[in-house]
Formats: sequence, structure tokens, C-alpha cells
Amino acid sequence: MNAEMFEELLAIRHKRWLTPNEQARLDQWLTAHPADRERWRTEAALANALGRLPAPAASSNFMARVWQEIGAAERTGQVPPRRGWQGWLRWPSLAQQFAALALVIGLLALVLQGRRGRAPTQLARSVEQVATLAGAPSVTLLRDFEAIRRLNSVSADVELLAALEGDR
Repeated sequence: MNAEMFEELLAIRHKRWLTPNEQARLDQWLTAHPADRERWRTEAALANALGRLPAPAASSNFMARVWQEIGAAERTGQVPPRRGWQGWLRWPSLAQQFAALALVIGLLALVLQGRRGRAPTQLARSVEQVATLAGAPSVTLLRDFEAIRRLNSVSADVELLAALEGDR
């Protein structure tokens, strides 16, 4: 037997009487360690005294009184009521924590799958297909771009109007 077993016997004695086997082990320990004898006597006397105390009677309306106290505390503003989404987020339950974890794992899997799905060759093919469908402007149109841009400018129209008004 070691000191840990002696501590276990002390704890057992607070709950119930020792069995003959446990009592025999305790006697062996106390013979080998006489310094612990006084501690055992004190603990046993305490356990006996606690065992003689009458059990406290629980009130029949204990839970009703507890709920009344909680309601009174909420009405006075000491404890804010948990309503709507704020109450749902305040103290997440185990199910809410599990749902949040599952959502994060699902989103992570979706992002990783999306990145893996788009290989560089697939991306190049899709760009090529879009480029052929869009039809780039011809080279001649790009050469005449400056002339077209000048035709669309507002200043040319103002000059034309001034010239026309001068002919009247």
C-alpha cells in the first residue's frame, strides 16, 4: 500500500464504512506509518459527526422559486433577456458549435475543390474560346481610331455650329 491508497481510504471513509479488506489494508498502513494514525482518527471522527447530521430538507417549490428569481432579475435589468439572434449567438450550444464547424469545413472544401478544378490548361482554353466569340476589332478600324475619336468630340460640333451661324 502507498500514500495514494491511504488517501483513497480516507475519501471512502467520508462516504461509507470500510469493508473488512479495506480495514485490513488500513491497519497495515497505520502499523507501518504511526504518524498517520492521528490524521485517520481526526478524519474518522469528522466522518462520524457528518453522518449524524440530519439531511437538509429540500423545499418542494425550490425550482419555482429559482425561476421567480431569474424572472425578477430579468425584469430589473440585471440579466438581459436572450431574445432573437442575439440570444442565439451569446452562448452557443454544442449543436451550434458543431454546425459552425461543419460550415467552415464545407466552405474550405468548396474553395479547395474550386482551386483544384481550374487547371491552367482549362483556363487557357476558356480564354481562347471567349476571344474567338468576342471578335476583336479589325486592324484598319484601330488605325482610323484617332479620326473617329475626333469626329465624336464636342469641340468639332461647336465649331460647326459657329460656322453655320456665321452664314446666316
